[in-house]
Amino acid sequence: MKEKRENLIIARKMKGWTQEELAKSVGISRAYLANIERGEHDPSLKVAQLISCQLELSVDLIFFQSNVR
Repeated sequence: MKEKRENLIIARKMKGWTQEELAKSVGISRAYLANIERGEHDPSLKVAQLISCQLELSVDLIFFQSNVR
C-alpha cells in the first residue's frame, strides 16, 4: 500500500471543500478521489493536473513534496 496523500487532504480542507465537491469539479467520482487520498490509486497525469488546478497548487507540491502547510 502506498502512503496516504496528506498534502492533497490538507489542501482540499484548506479550500473548505469536501471530497464530493473536489471530485465533482475535477470530473471524477468521490470514491476515486478517496482512493487517491488514501494512496490506494495513483491519479493519471490529467487528473493530477485537474486537481492541482482546482486547488491552485502545483502537482509537485500536492503529490510529491511533504508538508503543504
